[in-house]
Amino acid sequence: GGGICSGALINNTCEDGRFLFLTANHCLGGSTASWSFRFNWESPPGTEVCAEFDLSTDPGAPYDQTANGATILANSGASDFALLEIDNMTDEEAETWDVYYAGWDRSDDETVTSAVGIHHPRGDLKKICREDNDPYHDVAAGAQVWWIDDWDAGVTEPGSSGSPLFDQNRRIIGQLWGGGASCQNLTAPDYYGRVSSSWQPTGSNSTNQLKFWLDPSSSGAAFIDG
Repeated sequence: GGGICSGALINNTCEDGRFLFLTANHCLGGSTASWSFRFNWESPPGTEVCAEFDLSTDPGAPYDQTANGATILANSGASDFALLEIDNMTDEEAETWDVYYAGWDRSDDETVTSAVGIHHPRGDLKKICREDNDPYHDVAAGAQVWWIDDWDAGVTEPGSSGSPLFDQNRRIIGQLWGGGASCQNLTAPDYYGRVSSSWQPTGSNSTNQLKFWLDPSSSGAAFIDG
């Protein structure tokens, strides 16, 4: 009842199924102990691609795949990331819900040829936007970001914040920080805080970096798959 954001479970080098959830720092507010995390909030199989739901008469996707409460592990406004651990979720639920722990790439190479965002605009059912051109490095409000000039298909809106940006290898390279894209402005840019900038900033500790949590084995991996 207080706000809506998007995010994703993210894998770590131990691949131990820990319930690590990547979202945006600006999504934080109030007590994360009261947060709800809904999975598989998407159009039922067989639904037409552009079908719209009147949720007052058609509940659409199930509400029952929901976990509650989280602990903040690390966050930083510099790259607008937050890494949480979902508290009240069981291995049995994760298996039954068939959750996916997304891979990531921290190499930061500007060899990304295309990108996909998966998100929940205004808390709606899962939506996908696609950028057929290569996102590039830029700076937004002093932070290092991946910049999307405009989406080739789909668009983000408020509530999409924190959602993952995937490269052509289906690995997370950033989380949505901001931009002007909306259903009213289809050609406006979006920008994503870069995983590389969140990885291990100079002078960081476990509370403001991703490395401590996503590479607990100290493998030095530049990327892993989901």
